[in-house]
Amino acid sequence: MINAYQHAGIGVHDAGRTYEFYRKMLGFKVKANDHTAYLKEMESVIGALVEMRIIMAANAAGGGVIELCEHTSTKPLEPEEPVRWGDLGFFELGIAAYDLNSLYLNLKREGVGFLTPVRTLELSSGGMMRYAYLRDPDGLLLQLVEVGPSRRPRAGGVHHVGMGVRDMEKMREFYSEVLGFTEVVHEFRGVLPELEEVTGGGEMEMVMLRRPGPARGSIPNLEPGRVTLVRTLDYEGKPIFAGRRWGDIGMMELAFDVDDLPGTVEELVSKGARSYMPVTRIDMGTGSLGSVAYVLDPEDNCIELVETEKVFWMRPALVNKILGPLMKAGVRLGIL
Repeated sequence: MINAYQHAGIGVHDAGRTYEFYRKMLGFKVKANDHTAYLKEMESVIGALVEMRIIMAANAAGGGVIELCEHTSTKPLEPEEPVRWGDLGFFELGIAAYDLNSLYLNLKREGVGFLTPVRTLELSSGGMMRYAYLRDPDGLLLQLVEVGPSRRPRAGGVHHVGMGVRDMEKMREFYSEVLGFTEVVHEFRGVLPELEEVTGGGEMEMVMLRRPGPARGSIPNLEPGRVTLVRTLDYEGKPIFAGRRWGDIGMMELAFDVDDLPGTVEELVSKGARSYMPVTRIDMGTGSLGSVAYVLDPEDNCIELVETEKVFWMRPALVNKILGPLMKAGVRLGIL
Protein backbone atom coordinates (compact mmCIF):
# COMPACT_ATOMS: atom_id res chain seq x y z
CA MET A 1 0.00 0.00 0.00
CA ILE A 2 1.33 3.43 -0.99
CA ASN A 3 1.17 5.84 1.95
CA ALA A 4 2.69 9.03 0.52
CA TYR A 5 5.09 10.56 -1.90
CA GLN A 6 8.47 10.24 -0.17
CA HIS A 7 11.36 11.69 -2.16
CA ALA A 8 12.89 12.76 -5.43
CA GLY A 9 16.26 11.19 -6.28
CA ILE A 10 18.62 13.72 -7.87
CA GLY A 11 22.09 13.06 -9.29
CA VAL A 12 24.52 15.90 -8.57
CA HIS A 13 28.16 16.87 -9.12
CA ASP A 14 28.95 17.64 -5.47
CA ALA A 15 26.42 16.49 -2.87
CA GLY A 16 27.80 18.78 -0.16
CA ARG A 17 27.65 21.90 -2.31
CA THR A 18 24.19 21.17 -3.67
CA TYR A 19 22.88 20.33 -0.21
CA GLU A 20 24.03 23.74 1.05
CA PHE A 21 21.86 25.37 -1.62
CA TYR A 22 18.79 23.34 -0.66
CA ARG A 23 19.47 23.84 3.05
CA LYS A 24 20.21 27.56 3.04
CA MET A 25 17.92 28.76 0.26
CA LEU A 26 15.04 26.28 0.36
CA GLY A 27 14.95 25.15 4.00
CA PHE A 28 15.83 21.44 3.73
CA LYS A 29 17.51 21.53 7.15
CA VAL A 30 16.48 18.16 8.59
CA LYS A 31 19.21 15.84 7.33
CA ALA A 32 17.99 12.26 7.59
CA ASN A 33 21.26 10.72 6.41
CA ASP A 34 24.64 11.44 4.84
CA HIS A 35 26.15 8.15 3.76
CA THR A 36 29.08 7.22 1.50
CA ALA A 37 29.46 3.59 0.46
CA TYR A 38 29.77 1.15 -2.40
CA LEU A 39 26.14 0.41 -3.21
CA LYS A 40 26.21 -3.34 -3.78
CA GLU A 41 22.44 -3.60 -3.34
CA MET A 42 21.87 -1.02 -6.10
CA GLU A 43 24.25 -2.57 -8.64
CA SER A 44 21.44 -3.88 -10.85
CA VAL A 45 19.82 -0.42 -11.07
CA ILE A 46 23.05 1.58 -11.50
CA GLY A 47 24.57 -0.96 -13.88
CA ALA A 48 27.87 -1.18 -12.00
CA LEU A 49 29.30 -1.41 -8.49
CA VAL A 50 30.17 2.19 -7.60
CA GLU A 51 30.78 4.29 -4.54
CA MET A 52 28.24 7.05 -3.94
CA ARG A 53 27.56 9.73 -1.38
CA ILE A 54 23.86 10.07 -0.61
CA ILE A 55 22.32 12.90 1.41
CA MET A 56 18.65 12.74 2.29
CA ALA A 57 17.01 15.85 3.76
CA ALA A 58 13.51 16.99 4.71
CA ASN A 59 11.94 20.40 5.03
CA ALA A 60 10.36 20.91 8.46
CA ALA A 61 7.39 22.67 6.86
CA GLY A 62 6.36 19.34 5.33
CA GLY A 63 6.23 17.85 1.86
CA GLY A 64 8.47 15.46 -0.02
CA VAL A 65 12.14 14.86 0.76
CA ILE A 66 15.19 15.30 -1.48
CA GLU A 67 17.80 12.57 -1.99
CA LEU A 68 21.04 13.93 -3.44
CA CYS A 69 23.29 11.29 -5.02
CA GLU A 70 26.92 11.87 -6.04
CA HIS A 71 29.07 9.33 -7.87
CA THR A 72 32.33 9.46 -5.89
CA SER A 73 34.33 6.55 -7.37
CA THR A 74 33.53 7.55 -10.96
CA LYS A 75 32.78 10.84 -12.67
CA PRO A 76 29.07 11.70 -12.82
CA LEU A 77 27.92 12.03 -16.42
CA GLU A 78 26.10 15.07 -17.82
CA PRO A 79 23.37 14.73 -20.43
CA GLU A 80 24.82 14.88 -23.95
CA GLU A 81 22.78 18.07 -24.51
CA PRO A 82 21.15 20.43 -21.99
CA VAL A 83 17.75 19.09 -20.88
CA ARG A 84 14.88 20.82 -22.65
CA TRP A 85 11.26 21.27 -21.64
CA GLY A 86 9.49 18.15 -22.90
CA ASP A 87 12.50 15.84 -22.87
CA LEU A 88 11.48 12.38 -21.72
CA GLY A 89 11.76 11.63 -18.01
CA PHE A 90 11.86 13.78 -14.88
CA PHE A 91 12.90 17.33 -15.82
CA GLU A 92 11.22 19.56 -13.21
CA LEU A 93 11.11 19.55 -9.41
CA GLY A 94 8.32 21.51 -7.73
CA ILE A 95 8.97 23.08 -4.32
CA ALA A 96 6.20 24.39 -2.05
CA ALA A 97 6.38 28.09 -1.18
CA TYR A 98 4.74 30.24 1.47
CA ASP A 99 4.29 33.98 0.74
CA LEU A 100 5.90 33.56 -2.65
CA ASN A 101 6.28 37.27 -3.45
CA SER A 102 8.39 37.89 -0.36
CA LEU A 103 10.29 34.61 -0.72
CA TYR A 104 11.13 35.51 -4.33
CA LEU A 105 12.54 38.89 -3.26
CA ASN A 106 14.47 37.37 -0.34
CA LEU A 107 16.08 34.74 -2.58
CA LYS A 108 16.99 37.35 -5.18
CA ARG A 109 18.71 39.36 -2.45
CA GLU A 110 20.67 36.20 -1.57
CA GLY A 111 21.90 36.04 -5.16
CA VAL A 112 19.53 33.39 -6.55
CA GLY A 113 18.89 33.90 -10.26
CA PHE A 114 15.32 33.33 -11.45
CA LEU A 115 14.18 32.36 -14.95
CA THR A 116 10.79 34.02 -14.41
CA PRO A 117 9.23 36.48 -11.99
CA VAL A 118 6.25 35.40 -9.90
CA ARG A 119 3.41 34.54 -12.29
CA THR A 120 -0.15 33.21 -12.07
CA LEU A 121 -1.82 30.29 -13.84
CA GLU A 122 -5.59 29.83 -13.91
CA LEU A 123 -6.28 26.16 -13.22
CA SER A 124 -8.84 24.23 -15.25
CA SER A 125 -10.19 22.68 -12.04
CA GLY A 126 -10.74 26.13 -10.52
CA GLY A 127 -8.55 28.48 -8.58
CA MET A 128 -5.16 29.96 -9.34
CA MET A 129 -1.58 28.77 -9.02
CA ARG A 130 1.23 31.24 -8.36
CA TYR A 131 4.75 30.17 -9.27
CA ALA A 132 8.28 31.20 -10.25
CA TYR A 133 11.08 29.25 -11.97
CA LEU A 134 14.79 28.93 -11.19
CA ARG A 135 17.54 26.30 -11.43
CA ASP A 136 19.55 24.53 -8.75
CA PRO A 137 23.39 24.41 -8.80
CA ASP A 138 23.38 21.40 -11.16
CA GLY A 139 20.94 22.95 -13.62
CA LEU A 140 17.79 21.11 -12.52
CA LEU A 141 14.65 23.12 -13.28
CA LEU A 142 12.82 24.14 -10.08
CA GLN A 143 9.33 25.57 -9.84
CA LEU A 144 8.39 27.33 -6.62
CA VAL A 145 4.62 26.90 -6.15
CA GLU A 146 2.70 28.95 -3.59
CA VAL A 147 0.69 26.71 -1.26
CA GLY A 148 -0.41 29.22 1.36
CA PRO A 149 0.38 32.20 3.58
CA SER A 150 2.82 32.07 6.47
CA ARG A 151 4.07 34.19 9.34
CA ARG A 152 7.29 34.46 7.37
CA PRO A 153 8.17 33.73 3.75
CA ARG A 154 9.79 30.33 3.28
CA ALA A 155 10.03 27.29 1.06
CA GLY A 156 8.51 23.94 1.98
CA GLY A 157 9.21 20.42 0.83
CA VAL A 158 8.84 18.81 -2.58
CA HIS A 159 5.46 19.71 -4.07
CA HIS A 160 5.54 17.78 -7.38
CA VAL A 161 7.71 16.32 -10.09
CA GLY A 162 7.34 17.27 -13.75
CA MET A 163 8.06 14.76 -16.48
CA GLY A 164 8.14 14.70 -20.24
CA VAL A 165 6.15 11.89 -21.83
CA ARG A 166 5.90 10.34 -25.27
CA ASP A 167 2.38 8.92 -24.97
CA MET A 168 0.17 11.16 -22.83
CA GLU A 169 -2.85 8.84 -22.81
CA LYS A 170 -0.86 5.81 -21.67
CA MET A 171 1.16 7.69 -19.04
CA ARG A 172 -1.87 9.50 -17.67
CA GLU A 173 -3.68 6.19 -17.30
CA PHE A 174 -0.67 4.61 -15.54
CA TYR A 175 -0.16 7.41 -13.02
CA SER A 176 -3.87 7.62 -12.32
CA GLU A 177 -4.93 3.97 -12.21
CA VAL A 178 -1.69 2.29 -11.07
CA LEU A 179 -0.13 4.90 -8.76
CA GLY A 180 -3.31 6.60 -7.59
CA PHE A 181 -2.94 10.15 -8.97
CA THR A 182 -6.67 10.30 -9.60
CA GLU A 183 -7.47 13.99 -9.06
CA VAL A 184 -7.05 16.31 -12.05
CA VAL A 185 -5.69 19.71 -10.99
CA HIS A 186 -5.13 21.21 -14.43
CA GLU A 187 -5.38 20.28 -18.11
CA PHE A 188 -4.02 22.42 -20.93
CA ARG A 189 -3.20 22.20 -24.62
CA GLY A 190 -1.59 25.05 -26.49
CA VAL A 191 1.18 27.62 -26.04
CA LEU A 192 2.07 29.52 -22.86
CA PRO A 193 3.80 32.74 -24.04
CA GLU A 194 4.53 33.76 -20.45
CA LEU A 195 6.65 30.61 -20.03
CA GLU A 196 8.75 31.04 -23.15
CA GLU A 197 11.93 31.42 -21.04
CA VAL A 198 11.31 27.91 -19.70
CA THR A 199 9.46 26.04 -22.44
CA GLY A 200 10.99 27.60 -25.54
CA GLY A 201 7.55 28.79 -26.60
CA GLY A 202 6.37 25.53 -28.18
CA GLU A 203 2.91 24.00 -28.21
CA MET A 204 2.31 21.42 -25.51
CA GLU A 205 -0.15 19.17 -23.79
CA MET A 206 0.00 19.35 -19.98
CA VAL A 207 -1.83 17.46 -17.24
CA MET A 208 -1.35 18.03 -13.49
CA LEU A 209 -2.50 15.14 -11.29
CA ARG A 210 -2.76 14.76 -7.51
CA ARG A 211 -3.08 11.75 -5.20
CA PRO A 212 -5.97 12.22 -2.75
CA GLY A 213 -5.04 12.46 0.92
CA PRO A 214 -4.45 12.05 3.72
CA ALA A 215 -0.84 10.85 3.74
CA ARG A 216 1.27 9.11 6.32
CA GLY A 217 4.75 7.67 6.30
CA SER A 218 8.03 6.92 8.01
CA ILE A 219 9.09 10.58 7.80
CA PRO A 220 6.90 13.25 9.45
CA ASN A 221 4.65 15.56 7.43
CA LEU A 222 4.80 13.78 4.06
CA GLU A 223 2.09 14.56 1.50
CA PRO A 224 0.12 12.44 -0.98
CA GLY A 225 2.02 13.81 -3.97
CA ARG A 226 1.52 15.42 -7.39
CA VAL A 227 2.89 14.91 -10.89
CA THR A 228 2.87 17.14 -13.96
CA LEU A 229 2.90 15.30 -17.29
CA VAL A 230 4.06 17.23 -20.37
CA ARG A 231 4.06 16.26 -24.04
CA THR A 232 5.53 18.75 -26.48
CA LEU A 233 3.73 18.77 -29.83
CA ASP A 234 6.38 20.38 -32.06
CA TYR A 235 9.43 18.80 -30.42
CA GLU A 236 10.12 15.09 -30.06
CA GLY A 237 11.71 14.88 -26.62
CA LYS A 238 14.90 12.92 -26.04
CA PRO A 239 15.28 10.44 -23.15
CA ILE A 240 17.07 12.38 -20.41
CA PHE A 241 19.01 9.38 -19.08
CA ALA A 242 19.80 7.68 -22.40
CA GLY A 243 23.29 6.14 -22.12
CA ARG A 244 23.70 7.29 -18.53
CA ARG A 245 23.38 5.69 -15.09
CA TRP A 246 21.17 6.07 -12.06
CA GLY A 247 22.78 8.89 -10.07
CA ASP A 248 24.26 10.74 -13.04
CA ILE A 249 23.33 14.41 -13.30
CA GLY A 250 19.58 15.03 -13.19
CA MET A 251 16.45 13.71 -11.49
CA MET A 252 16.37 9.93 -11.93
CA GLU A 253 13.60 8.63 -9.66
CA LEU A 254 10.28 9.24 -7.95
CA ALA A 255 9.92 7.40 -4.62
CA PHE A 256 6.95 6.41 -2.48
CA ASP A 257 6.65 5.47 1.18
CA VAL A 258 4.80 2.14 1.44
CA ASP A 259 3.59 -0.55 3.82
CA ASP A 260 3.87 -4.25 2.91
CA LEU A 261 6.50 -3.76 0.22
CA PRO A 262 6.22 -7.24 -1.36
CA GLY A 263 2.44 -6.91 -1.55
CA THR A 264 2.68 -3.39 -3.00
CA VAL A 265 5.09 -4.53 -5.71
CA GLU A 266 2.82 -7.45 -6.58
CA GLU A 267 -0.20 -5.16 -6.81
CA LEU A 268 1.53 -2.57 -9.01
CA VAL A 269 2.94 -5.21 -11.36
CA SER A 270 -0.51 -6.78 -11.68
CA LYS A 271 -1.83 -3.36 -12.77
CA GLY A 272 0.85 -2.79 -15.41
CA ALA A 273 4.09 -1.67 -13.76
CA ARG A 274 7.21 -3.62 -14.70
CA SER A 275 9.45 -5.05 -12.00
CA TYR A 276 12.98 -3.63 -12.17
CA MET A 277 14.66 -4.52 -8.87
CA PRO A 278 13.20 -7.04 -6.40
CA VAL A 279 12.66 -6.29 -2.73
CA THR A 280 16.08 -5.66 -1.20
CA ARG A 281 17.02 -4.72 2.37
CA ILE A 282 19.39 -1.74 2.53
CA ASP A 283 21.38 0.04 5.24
CA MET A 284 20.75 3.68 4.33
CA GLY A 285 23.24 5.08 6.85
CA THR A 286 22.83 7.30 9.93
CA GLY A 287 20.65 4.72 11.64
CA SER A 288 18.24 4.35 8.71
CA LEU A 289 17.33 0.82 7.66
CA GLY A 290 14.68 -0.49 5.33
CA SER A 291 13.75 -2.35 2.18
CA VAL A 292 13.35 -0.99 -1.34
CA ALA A 293 12.14 -2.22 -4.69
CA TYR A 294 12.00 -0.61 -8.12
CA VAL A 295 9.38 -0.74 -10.82
CA LEU A 296 9.24 1.03 -14.19
CA ASP A 297 6.43 3.04 -15.72
CA PRO A 298 5.48 2.53 -19.40
CA GLU A 299 8.30 4.84 -20.56
CA ASP A 300 11.01 3.29 -18.37
CA ASN A 301 11.12 5.92 -15.62
CA CYS A 302 12.35 4.59 -12.25
CA ILE A 303 9.83 4.42 -9.43
CA GLU A 304 11.22 3.45 -6.04
CA LEU A 305 9.08 1.89 -3.31
CA VAL A 306 10.45 2.23 0.24
CA GLU A 307 9.40 0.42 3.41
CA THR A 308 11.35 1.90 6.29
CA GLU A 309 12.24 -0.07 9.42
CA LYS A 310 14.22 2.61 11.27
CA VAL A 311 15.13 6.29 10.98
CA PHE A 312 17.79 7.64 13.36
CA TRP A 313 17.78 4.13 14.91
CA MET A 314 14.09 4.54 15.83
CA ARG A 315 10.93 2.90 14.52
CA PRO A 316 8.90 5.16 12.18
CA ALA A 317 6.02 5.48 14.66
CA LEU A 318 8.41 6.84 17.29
CA VAL A 319 10.09 9.14 14.76
CA ASN A 320 6.71 10.64 13.86
CA LYS A 321 5.75 10.98 17.55
CA ILE A 322 9.00 12.70 18.54
CA LEU A 323 10.37 14.39 15.42
CA GLY A 324 7.06 15.58 13.99
CA PRO A 325 6.22 17.95 16.88
CA LEU A 326 9.84 19.13 17.06
CA MET A 327 9.80 20.02 13.36
CA LYS A 328 6.55 21.93 13.75
CA ALA A 329 7.94 23.80 16.75
CA GLY A 330 11.08 24.62 14.78
CA VAL A 331 8.99 26.10 11.99
CA ARG A 332 6.95 28.15 14.48
CA LEU A 333 10.10 29.51 16.11
CA GLY A 334 11.79 30.21 12.79
CA ILE A 335 14.79 27.94 13.42
CA LEU A 336 13.91 25.21 10.90
